[in-house]
Amino acid sequence: MKQLEFTGLPTALQHQLYIDMRYQPGASNNETGKRRLHCTIKYAARLGMISPILISWLYGINRSLALEHLNKLVKADLLNVAPTVRVPDGRVYVLTLAGAKLAEELLRQHVPFRSSTNPQLQVNQNTLMHDVILQYVLARGIHNVDGAGNYRPQWTGFISEKEFKRLYPSSTIRNVDGLVIEPEGACCAIEIEHSYKPIQIRKNILLKYRDALKDGLYDKVFFISQSLQILQDSKRINGLAMDNLTSTVDRKTDRPLLSDNDRTLLEDRLIYRTKFCEEISTLFYP
Repeated sequence: MKQLEFTGLPTALQHQLYIDMRYQPGASNNETGKRRLHCTIKYAARLGMISPILISWLYGINRSLALEHLNKLVKADLLNVAPTVRVPDGRVYVLTLAGAKLAEELLRQHVPFRSSTNPQLQVNQNTLMHDVILQYVLARGIHNVDGAGNYRPQWTGFISEKEFKRLYPSSTIRNVDGLVIEPEGACCAIEIEHSYKPIQIRKNILLKYRDALKDGLYDKVFFISQSLQILQDSKRINGLAMDNLTSTVDRKTDRPLLSDNDRTLLEDRLIYRTKFCEEISTLFYP
C-alpha cells in the first residue's frame, strides 16, 4: 500500500500508522508460536498492556490456552501479570524491561518503560476497561474478514491513544482514543463511547474536532460503543450542541462559534459505527 502524507501529522506518527500489526499463523507450530510471541509483545507495547480476552480472540484459542501463552511470556521475563477487578478477566499483562527492549526491536521505535515493583501501577485502573476495549477495536478492524472468509480490513494500521498523547500533550487538541488508516488511505480518529456526555462538554469537543479536521490531523471521526443507545444519544447530543454553537455569537469575532460550513463538515465527518456494539457487549460485558 502506498504511504500517504497527512499534512497535520508529524513523521513519527505517520511511521506508526504503517507498522504491521496483523497476525497470521505460520507454516509450522514453531513459526506460529514465534509470530504469536511477537504480536503479543507489539500490542502490549503500543497499548500499554495486553488482555487474555484479546489473545483468545486474536489467536482463535480458548481462555485456558490464552492464559498459558501469556504465562509463558511471564516465565520468559517478557511480561508481568497485573491482577485487577476492573476487567472481566481479572488481570492484564504489562511489559517487563526485557519485553520493552524486544518491542523496540520489533517496532523499530522507542518504547517508553516505567519500572515498578507493582505491575498494577503500570496501568491506569480508572480507564482500564476503556483501554482493553480500545485494544480490541484497533485489532478488530485490521483483522476483519467478509462473510466468505476473505480478508477485508476496515483499516490497515493504527496509532494508539498513548502514542497520540506523547506528541500532542496540549489541551487545545482533542486527545482521541486512536487513529486508523483505511485501505484507500483515509486517516480516521477512533472514539470509544462508554457513557453520556453533557452538551457543554460536547460543544468543546466538537470545536476541537473541527480544528483537527481542518488542520488535516485526520479525515473522519468514528464513534464506537458497546451500546447502540449510547451511540444514538451521542449523535443526538452532538446535534443539539451544534445547534447551540451555530446560534451563539462569539463576542470577539462577532460571528457564530460554529459556521454553517463547519457544521456541514462535522455532520459529514462524524460517523457512528454500530458494527462493533454486539461484539464488544458479548466479549466485555457477558
